[in-house]
Amino acid sequence: MDTLTRPAVAFVNPSVGFSDRRKAKPIGLAYIMAYLEKHGFPSSGFDFGDSEDDAVELAEHYGLDRFDVVGFSVYNESFRAAVAMAAWIKSRRPQCLVVFGGPHATAVHEHILGRYPCVDVVVRREGEEAMLDIVRGLGDRARLTGTGGTTWRSPDGDGLLVNDDRAFVPDLDQIPFPDAEFVSHSGYPDLTYFDEVQGRLKAALTICSSRSCPYNCSFCGVLTIGRKYRSREAERVVAELLHFRERHGVNYEHVYFSDANFFVSPTRALEVAEALHEADPQITFSFGTRVNQVLKAAEVLPRLKDCGLRFIELGIESASEPVLERLAKHVKPEVNVAAVRLLRRLGIEISLDFIMLDPATTLADIRANLEFLRDAGFYDYVPHDHLYTALVLYEGTPIRDFYARRFGVVFDPDDLPSPFTLFERPEVQRFSDTLREFRKLWQGRIDGALAQGELALASIGETPDLSRVSHARLQLDVVSLRHAPNLLVERLLEDAEAGFPRLDEGGLAALLPRLGHDHTHLHDLIERTGATARKAGFAQAPGVVGPHGRD
Repeated sequence: MDTLTRPAVAFVNPSVGFSDRRKAKPIGLAYIMAYLEKHGFPSSGFDFGDSEDDAVELAEHYGLDRFDVVGFSVYNESFRAAVAMAAWIKSRRPQCLVVFGGPHATAVHEHILGRYPCVDVVVRREGEEAMLDIVRGLGDRARLTGTGGTTWRSPDGDGLLVNDDRAFVPDLDQIPFPDAEFVSHSGYPDLTYFDEVQGRLKAALTICSSRSCPYNCSFCGVLTIGRKYRSREAERVVAELLHFRERHGVNYEHVYFSDANFFVSPTRALEVAEALHEADPQITFSFGTRVNQVLKAAEVLPRLKDCGLRFIELGIESASEPVLERLAKHVKPEVNVAAVRLLRRLGIEISLDFIMLDPATTLADIRANLEFLRDAGFYDYVPHDHLYTALVLYEGTPIRDFYARRFGVVFDPDDLPSPFTLFERPEVQRFSDTLREFRKLWQGRIDGALAQGELALASIGETPDLSRVSHARLQLDVVSLRHAPNLLVERLLEDAEAGFPRLDEGGLAALLPRLGHDHTHLHDLIERTGATARKAGFAQAPGVVGPHGRD
């Protein structure tokens, strides 16, 4: 390898162990690959993120042992798959340099190198510049171990070499667009957005216009990488959109901003929005932010809407003050309410980020959450994921350390504890177990019936076989299906507060709500919705519709 001038380099996004129909390209690896390409080092990308196949079989099938350098993007969920692949590569090609990076690797870099000899180096925090140094200097391993922002095993095997953190990339506009291709056996679904204002489906593109977030929410993995917020110029954001329109031959008309917090600077957000609108007035966009920032920059929101803002992914998380304090949100529940009311008044849709349960949750916390969701109008909100979400204790986050101290335990750095087994109160554990049972048995059927019914209603002008009466009933049934999981949670909570008498006597079936104007059983309502949709010509559900048409 000492004579290599252009090594064979691969980057791998390992499997998280389950399939995700909303799979998207791993943008972090794409940035690194584009950066290396710019400096004369092409690389190959492999995305197994949603694969349920054996990690070693994937590594063998795709020949990951033919590369001189293999870099893995490592998260808690994908860590064991990454280690399995790395061990197989090393057994076949010992001279290959195996690199781990990403949030999990950054958080436990010393642990990884101390426990797993198949990993040679960990790149901490951002990866572009460090990976370029590694690939450039591959012929001189001894010198390479001094690369900033990396951790190595000492050449003599005695201890580790933990180099100083590398400064964050100061100018994001100097990094090329994330134009990289990945081998993926499952492919990528077309990203779309249904614009209800314009009444049509749009091709959509994900763009990251900034990095990090200056806040310190205790559960957020951004803290692992660092809170140094940096943003790109508006002109570069527009240029990226136009670049990928030409590159893919697709007229992208909606932008999903994937920034950790797009609205840190409302002035810059407005500059980006106005630049996009000037480039193409048909462009719409959406982004994520915090509730307090929405309120602080309320005067900017109408102009953002004029420029195409359709919805905001709002980090509400909880309506319980004790939970908000544990999450270090530094907002009161009434701030959540005020932000929702403001966006509703302006006609800006909301995509909901919510954590229903955490290990210390009480029934009173659940009651506060449910009352907020009802009063804020979220009973009509789909998907229903927010009803089932439990806090995940990611490595490197303050909330994981908080619960380790609270429980008097040491979490294994390799493990991601199941969020559904950590509840302190037995009544909350039983509440969660029952809710998960409902989700397993019923949520998929509800989603399918909703998708059929809503597609039939959206296309009603094309379905003359559907009578006016059937149309009206279908509208009511779709609303009832949207409400069904919320009503189940209401009944389950009431039962929990009373000591679970109905659950003890009749199980989950005793809690299923009767729905609609005729108090129909959930099973019958699902069947009736499907039958009406089939009569209208929609025999099969098109798939679960994402929030606000995001599919």
